[in-house]
Amino acid sequence: AKLKEKGINDQKILSVIKKVPRELFINQASAERAYENIPLPVECGQTISQPYVVAYMIDCLKLKKTDKVLEIGTGTGYQTAIISHLCQKIYTIEIFSKLFSQAKFNMDKLKIKNVIYKLGNGANGWQEKNFFDAIIVSAASEEISSQLLQNLKINGQLIFPKKYLFENQKLILIKKIGENNFKKKELFDVKFVPLLSNNAQH
Repeated sequence: AKLKEKGINDQKILSVIKKVPRELFINQASAERAYENIPLPVECGQTISQPYVVAYMIDCLKLKKTDKVLEIGTGTGYQTAIISHLCQKIYTIEIFSKLFSQAKFNMDKLKIKNVIYKLGNGANGWQEKNFFDAIIVSAASEEISSQLLQNLKINGQLIFPKKYLFENQKLILIKKIGENNFKKKELFDVKFVPLLSNNAQH
């Protein structure tokens, strides 16, 4: 109901968020806060985003059942689980091996089968060019790498939290309208953990 008040009207997204048990994805210590609309801590100094921001970012991408989606920053897999119900396949990259195995464990528990995982640096994207209908980045960075933009199909969209000077961040939606032609739209202020760009962390 809270998400509806905030303007998320897509029934599919709302019902999936209801269905995915958020307490599975967080530390036991925060379990009783699982359904509050706040970010919560997980291992490796990372966080799980608040449900509203997850819902909003997914809503912006207007996913179709036939879409292939790339997610940068699997975390414990909360957002991955939600997206998995809304698209054909989700490819997801995580830099921390501890979170990576936690996410896989969570997906198995929920019997989610359309996820393809990669442990490594998400800033480098996936190998395939023009392959994804949508890309969602779960950590803040100043710029999006050209590899990541190449992963996107023409007319595909990418959403990410952009880091500006003085620590403020805004969500940016990018639409790829030609091989090297992009349309950017600035959305609202957010606060995400920074995108790490060194190699997989143990």
